[in-house]
Order: sequence, then structure tokens, then C-alpha cells
Amino acid sequence: MIERMEPTRPEIMRAVPLHRVLACVGKVFWTAEGDFFQLSKETTSYDEFLSHSWQVESWKKVLLLMILKNGFPASVIGTSGALLMVVLWQFGFLPGFVKLEFQFSFWCSVVGMTLGLSTLIFWRSHRLVFVDRMCINQFDGRMKAEGIMNIGAMLKASKSLLVVWDESYADRLWCIFELAAFLKAHPEVSSGKSRILQVKPLMLGFTVCNLCVCVFLAGTFGVLNPAEDLMVIWSLLLLFMLFEGLSLSHTVRGYYRSLEASNRKLQQFELRHSFCWCCSVNHLNPASGQPIQVCDREIVRQCVTSWFGSEQEFDHSVRSVVAHALKQQLGCDAFPYTWMLGSTTPLLWPLFDFVASYQGAEKMRYLAPSWAIRILAYWLWGIPFPATVGLFAARCLREKGQSRFRDFLKTLLVIIIAAPCGLVVIGWQIYIELNFFDELQSGHETWASLLFVGGCAVMFWAARKAYHLSNQRFFKSLTLATS
Repeated sequence: MIERMEPTRPEIMRAVPLHRVLACVGKVFWTAEGDFFQLSKETTSYDEFLSHSWQVESWKKVLLLMILKNGFPASVIGTSGALLMVVLWQFGFLPGFVKLEFQFSFWCSVVGMTLGLSTLIFWRSHRLVFVDRMCINQFDGRMKAEGIMNIGAMLKASKSLLVVWDESYADRLWCIFELAAFLKAHPEVSSGKSRILQVKPLMLGFTVCNLCVCVFLAGTFGVLNPAEDLMVIWSLLLLFMLFEGLSLSHTVRGYYRSLEASNRKLQQFELRHSFCWCCSVNHLNPASGQPIQVCDREIVRQCVTSWFGSEQEFDHSVRSVVAHALKQQLGCDAFPYTWMLGSTTPLLWPLFDFVASYQGAEKMRYLAPSWAIRILAYWLWGIPFPATVGLFAARCLREKGQSRFRDFLKTLLVIIIAAPCGLVVIGWQIYIELNFFDELQSGHETWASLLFVGGCAVMFWAARKAYHLSNQRFFKSLTLATS
């Protein structure tokens, strides 16, 4: 019956809106209490099937899902709110604080972060998804058994599959069954041309979130920094960014370690090594002492053999298809440029405060257009340039140190390697400001900012090109060696 992938009855097919899955900060994943089945409803198809292991930290899973599903609207709404504050500041409706002898705004930072964070947590997406704990009755044994028996049918009715990939995923028998059933029901996935199979590393959400917080705090520090001298401002900002960089470097190194461990598990995957609960208790129910008549492993093995011809063929299919999906979605560098832009979007909000403040002060108004240009330059190329070098250094130094002190030195070394690139960008801006910005010659600063944009773009392009070539050559050979 499982092998046929047809529902036993129409009403057993149930789905839940995505916003209910993430309600109360993903309560369904981190609480052991509550009946969530009542939140689901009957359906004939699913927008997405969520395949995950219950053996990992729930907060990492929730963070990843929030970033994946609510991250884009949070960025758009937060940025729109910050831009609205730029407009309102010009009408004098909002109070500010005195800095550089004129009124300075902090509203873009406050409103941007408030709206962005609120959207990330409370965004109401109505996409219908399958989550086992919400779509299968957990309190009625008969309905639970029937629900499990219909997982194949649910996967066949799913338009896409989201795999939350971690080290334990390949060891969980039913996780692997979900993947097998989806590959069988959607043969176009095996061709590599379809993106309906989404494979996301568990640590990706935490890494992105950490980067968001770090860049926002750096921008906010720049807004609230009371110093007036240019060199003092940049010195304090660099010192602040050093402490943030240590946290970020440590997180990224952990991300690459988890990715490598997951990749190693994938290359060594074999169905016969997957964990099966009934086999682990010798097919005796520990609560009643009665023998378990049906073995989960035997059910999955028979289905896989029927679908793929043999276990070995299925093992090969999983290794190749999942590896291709990871490479296709993360790229050879494991952290795409688009993800970098999304992660650094919160930096725009405090930087908009500079534009609003300069535009509102008559004697500083000539700086507003140039600041708007430079903000885009920093977001598109200025920040990604040192970040690109830092990512490569973190990947090279990902292995954990033998002691805490040695591990700290590795983290610090990543900063030391990436810091010169950041100093080059900052030095380029200071040079532009000292040589081209003059309130008596209004108009030069706009052309100077365009010169700054061009320099940042060239530096980023060269670094990204070298980054891709290095990742393809060095880490490709490393992957082949480990597999």
C-alpha cells in the first residue's frame, strides 16, 4: 500500500498553513506538549513537504525556517520602513539627537529593525506544507499508523521537498524514506534540471542571523558614535567591528565544519546503516514487552527495492542527487552572493539615518546624494569584498583547534586575513573624502562617490573571481579525497 503511493482515503491527506508552523517562534518544534493536529486541514496537494530530523536542536531548525520563509519579506518591509523614516525626517515630525552640531536621526535604525524583526517572526504565509507532528494525529494510535502509511501519497502530492540537512539526517530511516518516495514520485529531480528538491544545511540559518546582527550593530554604532573627528570615528568603529568579527568568524567556521561533516555522511550513505527504532529494541515493545510484528526497516527496504531496483542503486541516487542539489543551491563556495546581500540588508537601515540627517541639515545637505550612492556601494561590493576573503579563510581554517586557545587563534587569524581588505575599502573612502569632499565646491562629492563605487566594484569582482577559482580547485579535490 505504501509502495503504490495512493491515499487510503481522501480525508487522511492534511496540510497546515506555513504561518501556523512558525507560530509562537516555531512552538511545534520545541515543546513536547500540545495537540497540533487540530491546526491542520484536509487538502489534495501540498506546496512543500518538510523533511527533517527530530534529533537536532530545535532552535536552529526554527531559525533556518524563519530565514528561508520570512527572511525576504522581512528585508523588504524593514527597508521600506527605514526609507519612509528618511522622508518623514525631512518634515521635522521626528525628534533626534545632536551630533556634529546638527540634529541626527536614529529612526531608520529603530523602525527598520522593529519592522524587520516583527515580520521575521509574525509574517503570515499561507503556503500549505506538511509537517509530520501537525498533519498526522499523534494521540490516536490507529490514525497515526494510517498517517504514516500514507506518507508516500503525501510526498507524491507535494510540489516540492525541503530537506533540513544535518549530520543525523542520513542516519534516520524515515527521513531517508521520505527522500526515496519523493525521488520516485518526481523523477525530474534526478535529471538535475528541477529545483523542487531544496536541501538546506541546518547551520545556514544561524550563520545568516549572526551576520545580520553584526552588520546592524556596526551600522548603529556608527550612527550613535559621539566622536566628531574622522580618524577617531573610524578607529572606534574598527575596534567595535573587531569584536563582532570574532563572533562572526567563529560562527562561519562552525558552519563549514557542519557542512563538511554532513557531506562526509552523504558520501558514506548506505540505507542499511540507517537507524531503525524497532531494530534497536530487538522488535520488542519496551512498554508492553510484546513483539513488534512489522519491521520499519523491512517496509522501507521493500519499497526502495521496488522503486529503484536495488538498495545499492538507491544509495547511489541519494548520494548523487542530494550532492547535486547542495552544489546547485549553495554554489561551490557554500555561501552564495545573494545570501550575502540578504544577510547584510540590515546594514542599510542605520546608514539611511546618515542620508536623512544630512538631507535635513542645510549645511550638510550637499553630502546626502553622495551618501546614498556610497550606501549602495558598501552593500553591493564594499562589505562583500572582505566578507568573501573571510569566508575563504574560515573554510580553510574550519577545523577545530586542539584547545580553546588554539581555536581562538584560528578565529583571530581569519580576521587578520580578511581585515586588510576591509581596511582597503575604508582607506579608499577616507581618501575620497579628504581629497574630493568640499562644501564650497558642491557637486564634486557626487562624482567622487561614483569613483568610490567603481573602486569597490573592481575590488569585489577580482576577489570573487579568485574566490571561485580557489574554491573549485582546492575544495573540489578535497571532497574527492574524502569520498
